Amino acid sequence: MANKTKKNPKVIAEIIEELAIGLSIRSCLSPKNKNPDRPCWQSFRTWMAKDQELRSQYEVAKTDGIEYLLSDATDLINQSLEDSKYKEKTDLGQTHLIKSFIDLTKWKSERLAPKTYMKKDQLQVFGSDSSPLIVKWDK
Repeated sequence: MANKTKKNPKVIAEIIEELAIGLSIRSCLSPKNKNPDRPCWQSFRTWMAKDQELRSQYEVAKTDGIEYLLSDATDLINQSLEDSKYKEKTDLGQTHLIKSFIDLTKWKSERLAPKTYMKKDQLQVFGSDSSPLIVKWDK
């Protein structure tokens, strides 16, 4: 059952800030680490449905969070490369963990901000319906 939290601009600002540093909405509203002022997911969704400004802030914060996670992935790669310079062998487990982290970050960015991060592997055909389609292969 949803709790009846009052809409509080200070709490909303805190949630937006947490989203902007890459936290998920679930962790921002999670019952195990929330204070009584935090709304449940259903209340927050209701607020966003009624308030387009809040919806816009949420979307911008999620995009900022993606940027934050991508920079986190870059820092992790750079640190691992720096650490591997001083070792004879690199740890295979750590290498796989870093690759998984980067793959997850790329997947999240493609799904959460497709306009910016989606792969642009699309084919579009322009022209009138009556003209023939001509395909040419460049060498």
